[in-house]
Amino acid sequence: MTSLRYSSDGPDMALLTAVFTPFTETGELALDTVPKQADDLLAWGSAAAYVGGTAGEGASLSTAERMALVERWCEVAAGRLDVIVHVGHSSVTEARRLAEHAESVGARAISAVPPYFHRPETVAALVDACAAIAGAAPTLPFTYYHIPSMTGVNLRASDVLLEAREKIPTFAGLKFAHNDMVDLQRCLHVAGGRHEIFVGVAKLVLAAWQWGARAAIGSVYNFAGPLFRQLLDHAARGELAEAQECQLLAQQVIDAAARHGGELTGFKAMGALFAVDCGGCRPPLVSPGPERAAALRAEVTALGFTGRGC
Repeated sequence: MTSLRYSSDGPDMALLTAVFTPFTETGELALDTVPKQADDLLAWGSAAAYVGGTAGEGASLSTAERMALVERWCEVAAGRLDVIVHVGHSSVTEARRLAEHAESVGARAISAVPPYFHRPETVAALVDACAAIAGAAPTLPFTYYHIPSMTGVNLRASDVLLEAREKIPTFAGLKFAHNDMVDLQRCLHVAGGRHEIFVGVAKLVLAAWQWGARAAIGSVYNFAGPLFRQLLDHAARGELAEAQECQLLAQQVIDAAARHGGELTGFKAMGALFAVDCGGCRPPLVSPGPERAAALRAEVTALGFTGRGC
């Protein structure tokens, strides 16, 4: 087994940021923004950068662009911040190319969604696809990315975990981006101390923490990392009422952002307002213009959100 552990036996929860991909006004990669992103994550204590996933619009990038983005992150983060590379693709062949490349440029680990156009219909088929991807980077821990709302693959993550750990030598755990708390609890139980379970739904962080989860990956931490850090500090001290207040504020901010063009476009706008401006999203996503961004700022400010905590 290859280890990828960010959690501990204590009350603290590690927060890893699913980083946005920065674009210019004309939609090209803006790689000069990556150092600013890395500095911002380090300032509030993000444990790692998860690159090229849903928040990173990996499915909207070419393979060459994804490789260039990963190279820049590994260069900037070297010795300072772990880089976990999402290599998932509709083509297993392309996913293997991305995995091999991530290993060659110094990534800490790889992660992948299952093929999402011609989708696996059984756990065995899904794990076989993941094994092929993981095998292209045999020295890196592999994490399965469970996000059925985007992939349409509705196989239970806990079942995948059970089979993957037997068939994938580098299997390290999974990112659980789903609202099924029953399956999440089963994943935490099955994983024990062998594998990491990363909570991938920011609205459920406090609930998942109370169930024993001690690591999370999310895009909301691009602009609300300090708020969630404060939430978890309250929880670790037993100040559950204060932690609940922070979680409620986070949920309200997430909902507000989603009303301004959708969750990802709203989140990226929040990043520009309160953290690092990574530009808009690639089409077909439609980013909010200046007027809607100003309205979003006013709305979350009225809620009490400052970007610095609860």
